[in-house]
Amino acid sequence: MTEEKQIVLNKIDRLLTKRTTELRKELPDVHEVDDGIIARFFGEWDNCEDDDAIKYKKIINYDDPDESVVFFYIPKGARFELKQRYFIGCITCLNGAIDFNTPDGIKFLENYSKICVNSDEVTGKAFENTYLVITSNKKDWKEYTLEYQRKIGNLPLP
Repeated sequence: MTEEKQIVLNKIDRLLTKRTTELRKELPDVHEVDDGIIARFFGEWDNCEDDDAIKYKKIINYDDPDESVVFFYIPKGARFELKQRYFIGCITCLNGAIDFNTPDGIKFLENYSKICVNSDEVTGKAFENTYLVITSNKKDWKEYTLEYQRKIGNLPLP
């Protein structure tokens, strides 16, 4: 290959790389996970009331209506405080890195790890874009948590 052709190919490669980077920045959310890149638009997801960048989707368990399962996306740098509004049983981190401050102390989760906190006094901070699955049993929820969930429409009125 001649030197002139190599210069032209290098220029084309630089322009393609630059344009690809610019296009990725225009997408609403691009997330890198261990096995690739996922583009998420969160069109059907709900926003956390304290931070619109935190997204979640409830998962319905048809076999056990008392089980609460929620899939969360928490972006890097996001902080949250779930005091007495939600009860968290177990937390499974599918991807990312996050700290939880619980009554039992600070707990760190990263890819493919799980903890059970069984508390409604949880705060935390994400160190990476993080995907979590949070489960609990509604029978373990305190009355003020149940009332709050009814008030915001997540539970039917008694």
